Amino acid sequence: MTNVWKQFEGLLGKDSTQIATVLNTDGQRSTVELLSGDTVRVSGTGTPGNRVYIKGQQITEQAPNLPTYNMVLY
Repeated sequence: MTNVWKQFEGLLGKDSTQIATVLNTDGQRSTVELLSGDTVRVSGTGTPGNRVYIKGQQITEQAPNLPTYNMVLY
């Protein structure tokens, strides 16, 4: 009998896609700020101030600059 949970995990991608704002770039790597407020250094470039999609520590493409909201539930 196979493990159903392991089969389910196999369907999921290993890296999730995140949205980040480009802070600066040196032509090959960029420093970006995630929605959580954390900053990370990733491969790829983008225009500072614009949003990008990050997957596996790499910029995959430009993301739309849409407003974001944080909701706090009490």
